[in-house]
Amino acid sequence: MPRTHCALILFCVLVFALANAPVVSGQGGPPLISDDPDTPGPGYWEINLSTLIEKSRSQREIAAPFADINYGVGKRIQLKFEIPWLGVNDTGAPTQHAFGNSNTGVKWRFLGQEHRTVAWSIYPQLELNTGDSAVEKGIVEKGRQFFLPTELTLELGRIEINQEVGRKFVQHGADAWDYGISTEAGLHRRFELLGEMHVEWTHSAPAEIILNVGGRQKLTSQLILLMAAGRAVHGPLDERSNLRLYLGLQFNLPHQYVFDGTDVPR
Repeated sequence: MPRTHCALILFCVLVFALANAPVVSGQGGPPLISDDPDTPGPGYWEINLSTLIEKSRSQREIAAPFADINYGVGKRIQLKFEIPWLGVNDTGAPTQHAFGNSNTGVKWRFLGQEHRTVAWSIYPQLELNTGDSAVEKGIVEKGRQFFLPTELTLELGRIEINQEVGRKFVQHGADAWDYGISTEAGLHRRFELLGEMHVEWTHSAPAEIILNVGGRQKLTSQLILLMAAGRAVHGPLDERSNLRLYLGLQFNLPHQYVFDGTDVPR
């Protein structure tokens, strides 16, 4: 059976398992690749500090620390800034270190919110070279990237599915499409099990399909442990991720905002 068919079957099994869990909610974002329409809440900070390891046949990349800083403006808008410190090792070459690209974004949820049947947002993001060092060392490609995704969450009974699809415009390379579908289940009042399938493709290369499984463990009202592991099941052999590991902490300041259900579309 082709790996892509196996990937689809495994993801469907995971969704079925999550659908029969006690509590289900569809939330993307760290430690997953794709995002969702949720925002931190008015005046609330969500700061993710993590280590991300990705390994392929030809390269090993470690982002540590990886800072992902988000701020809620009202109930519907989220501001983001993220930047990693990268260590990249190509086969047969010494490891190179530098700051990776910085990424800024603005998410606007124009419809719904958590625990509604439909929530929908757009999330334009601009990625820039932080400096010349990473470009000169061959860690990142020179130029800008603009990502224009939309996120949609559907809640159907006890199951929610979060989807993200967007176009990535690359200044000095091939443009790409990104698609992600994810869900989660509250197996315990403090632990959430996560599942995701993420796809990226260009016209010049086979699509890369990554399966991720992870979790969120609530330690306190302000601190959450984030973890995920995955790998690509389809894509260019030398470039596909044979291993993807994410481990981090999420700081919610002053604490996680709870939407009270009174928010209505404006």
